[in-house]
Amino acid sequence: MASPQREMPLLLGPSAAAPEMLLLIGAPGADEVVHVRVWSANDWSAPPRVRAERAGAFLHWLEEQAAAGRSMNQSLYALRLWLRGEGPAAR
Repeated sequence: MASPQREMPLLLGPSAAAPEMLLLIGAPGADEVVHVRVWSANDWSAPPRVRAERAGAFLHWLEEQAAAGRSMNQSLYALRLWLRGEGPAAR
């Protein structure tokens, strides 16, 4: 039986330039790449956009979003731990 996929859900609030988004962020692999599935409030029923990104670059983008005032249902601290593969939630 396959093990369940480990993902952290992130609800990213809207900004002037972007709608609210739901992101399911996979745990980083040994290559420090994370797989992210993204849904937009423009069409919640659409299939997710899927992308792979370097964990460090993705964390930097999330920090920029927070600095720009976008709300998040996860703390930046929790996101940092997740994207660095640290802490009990990432294991």
